[in-house]
Amino acid sequence: MGSEFIHGITWFLFLVAICAIKAKAISVDVVKFGAKGDGKTDDTKAFTQAWTQACSERQNNRYVIPKGTYIVGPVDFAGPCKAKTIHFKVDGTVQSSKKQSVTGGAHPNAWISFTQVNNLFISGDGIFDGQGFEGNCTKAKQCEQPPLNLVFAMVKDSHIQGITSNNSVGGHIGIYRSINMTVDNVDIGIKGGEGILIEKSTNINIINTNIKILHDNCVTILDGNTGINIEKMTCSQGNGLGVSVLGNTGKEEPIKGVTVRNCTFSHTEGAIRIQSSAASNANIAISNLVFEDIIFDYLQNMAIILDQEHCPSKQCRTTNPSKVKVENVSFKNIKGTSVDPRVVILECGTAPDACKDIRFIDLRVLVVGDDRLETQFRCKNVKPAVAGHVDPAACNTRAVA
Repeated sequence: MGSEFIHGITWFLFLVAICAIKAKAISVDVVKFGAKGDGKTDDTKAFTQAWTQACSERQNNRYVIPKGTYIVGPVDFAGPCKAKTIHFKVDGTVQSSKKQSVTGGAHPNAWISFTQVNNLFISGDGIFDGQGFEGNCTKAKQCEQPPLNLVFAMVKDSHIQGITSNNSVGGHIGIYRSINMTVDNVDIGIKGGEGILIEKSTNINIINTNIKILHDNCVTILDGNTGINIEKMTCSQGNGLGVSVLGNTGKEEPIKGVTVRNCTFSHTEGAIRIQSSAASNANIAISNLVFEDIIFDYLQNMAIILDQEHCPSKQCRTTNPSKVKVENVSFKNIKGTSVDPRVVILECGTAPDACKDIRFIDLRVLVVGDDRLETQFRCKNVKPAVAGHVDPAACNTRAVA
């Protein structure tokens, strides 16, 4: 019996070893496919050929970009892949080519895109450099929209960690129709468009991420999203965070379940905006939003805005109220400073229950720079529930005209 037991163990270990060999990752290095990494040579062909192998091999594979400066673009890393997992290791700097238009493959405004790829893990201390506002695409009008540095379209069960996105032309990271993605410990640099743009996606996590941009949102959450979680994010100098159903086609999709927790907005033009277009025909809701443990550091504009009558052109002449509802929204333990006395602006529409279950629990924002200015909490067509210490007092100012 002892020999049979030993034979059984031996056979088991043999099977484990065979499985381990089969599961062994292959390493695909772009340099082996001819990439120079000298900051001069166009390495696009080497990048695409290396991806073809990494995607087609039935193992847990590694795609390696070693140290160096690689000129590429546009590149679409497309699936579906035969590989069980792909570890996309970035240690070098990837720069866009100024000699090419950037139209992308997965999305019309993508420089580098990942399309229909599952179980993707991007890591390393590498940099994606979109070459800023000097890109040929914008100057020569060779693309409809300025490109984002990185676009993830129909990507599932994937993780992005440690990389840096700098000098984008039209934005840094776009996530479209993707499921179960995490962006962790990513740095986003100062030039160009949105920080992170999320649309029609499910279960997206943004954690431990630093975003420093000018004039645009650090994070924009558009229609069709469910289960967006943002934690420990620092947003500097941009326009803060936007949750928006914009457009008036009637085909817009609801937003459900957004949590923003333990985040800091520093020197931003405002912090939190919830918006829908005036007279929108989409009979949907923006619902189940939680903003908790938020710090405002010297904000430059209105801190919290809920605007159901968003009309940037000021030419919305229709008298029909927006059908987009905003419900079950909680603001809890929010504190900090602002140079703008308009701390909270709630502008709800005239439709029945346009805004419902809006709650503020422990809010304290101080105005700095002018002691004569009193903080304001304006309300229109809504009376929020209040608990704990709320300063400025809810609806303490004349309703917005």
